[in-house]
Amino acid sequence: MLEDMTWLEVEEALKKTNSVIVPFGSVEEHGPHLPTSTDSDLCYAIVKKVAEGTNFLVAPIVNYGLCRSTREFPGTVSIGFETLKQLVKDILFELVNQGFSKIVLFSFHAGSTHLMALKEAAFDFSLENKSIKTFLVSSIDLAGQELLKVLETIPQHACELETSLMLFLKPETVQMEKVVEEYPSGPRFLVSPSGRDWMKTGVMGDPRKASAEKGEKIFNLMTKRLKEILTDIAKD
Repeated sequence: MLEDMTWLEVEEALKKTNSVIVPFGSVEEHGPHLPTSTDSDLCYAIVKKVAEGTNFLVAPIVNYGLCRSTREFPGTVSIGFETLKQLVKDILFELVNQGFSKIVLFSFHAGSTHLMALKEAAFDFSLENKSIKTFLVSSIDLAGQELLKVLETIPQHACELETSLMLFLKPETVQMEKVVEEYPSGPRFLVSPSGRDWMKTGVMGDPRKASAEKGEKIFNLMTKRLKEILTDIAKD
């Protein structure tokens, strides 16, 4: 974990590896029962566990992301597309300048526009730095069939999956007495600055079915899958 290392330790580590993971979370509402740090908490826990058995260093997490449908809920702090894109490019530039040449952007927050900003940043950066390999992985890439079999509902937002993970990893932050089920549906074809008008609670799914036992199984499956992905990347 780069944030726990001195510059001398980082310098020494760079003699042994050129690979680094940059984790991305968000500051976003997750219903009445989960904290706004949920995406960041889960992202950090996953990469920290996975990094133990790989040759990847882990950069400090980027806590802010791009949130569209949830942006008018109190507590959600979204940054703009171009802001996020430029931030990612700046981080990539600095890491490469220090000697890293294989960089994995890993985001637990998986909003489509958020991921597109990361992808566009990596694409633009690769045009100017063709010798550097930049990869983009999200929590969606960790949701295999084994994981889906653990769940009773489809993963969405502040749902059974995220609530189960938080019950396993940070149970003190979960307010299960406030969980509600909601499957919001906005007007078809409408492009809106927020989904607040058609989202009552900020929940998409049924977190009532969550449990710490499911969370442990999900966590183990997600970390196993990410480790497999990183192993493949390391061989590239």
